Amino acid sequence: MARLGNAFDATAHDTTQSDYSELPNGVYKLEIEASDVVPTKAGTGTILKTTMSVLEPESHKGRKLFTTYNLENQNPQAQEIGQKQFASLCRAIGVSSVEDSEDLHFHAFTAKIGLGKAQNGYPARAEVKRYYFEDEGNVPEPAVDAVQPTPAAAPANDNRQAAARPAASAAPAGGARKNPWSK
Repeated sequence: MARLGNAFDATAHDTTQSDYSELPNGVYKLEIEASDVVPTKAGTGTILKTTMSVLEPESHKGRKLFTTYNLENQNPQAQEIGQKQFASLCRAIGVSSVEDSEDLHFHAFTAKIGLGKAQNGYPARAEVKRYYFEDEGNVPEPAVDAVQPTPAAAPANDNRQAAARPAASAAPAGGARKNPWSK
């Protein structure tokens, strides 16, 4: 048992719960508020994980978006994609050289957010589809798209075979099968 130190009064706090749905598709002004550099699952590369916070539109202010950038990977194509995405993030923020991921924190940038693809049994998640660059002068105002994708309905029958039943135990040597409660 661990003492809290003081009595905690749960009735003194707002317990409204969010549905934690994905961000709707749209253009958002964001900033990175946290980041971490970690090894890939296989331990052979490096990933930058970021936590982005929505600044605009106001209706979604404070919502979070979690992204990863594959900076080093044994697969050259995965590494190239990750580095291109990271370079686009840097350009959108206005940073040309990065030594520490904290150099990316709290710089506002604008990006198009859309729903990605469902993968490995996990539902689709919101992801950055495009970064907008100030130096091109085409940065749109943050807004949620008027038309949103409809989530895929769960199949009524996924057509998987029913789980195989264990084989019936062999009949006793006497020929007829006896019930366990019989003597």
